[in-house]
Amino acid sequence: MKINNVSNLLRKQFPTAVFDILDKSLSVGSFPEWDSLAHFNFLLLVEESYSIRFTLEEISDMKSISDIVETLSNKGISI
Repeated sequence: MKINNVSNLLRKQFPTAVFDILDKSLSVGSFPEWDSLAHFNFLLLVEESYSIRFTLEEISDMKSISDIVETLSNKGISI
């Protein structure tokens, strides 16, 4: 999996939002649609897409695309 793949999930979650899909610094609040509830739903989409589960600690630590990619890497998902 590459950052681009996570960004594509972000596009799926927020189809009308305007953002640079290649921007690794995208994080909660980068655009109006990405609030805390939407972020939680996005993390659920990531879990479902990669058949994994995040711990509560991981969920609270992941705020950006880079954080999510790092967490996935730590779980052994090839980046």
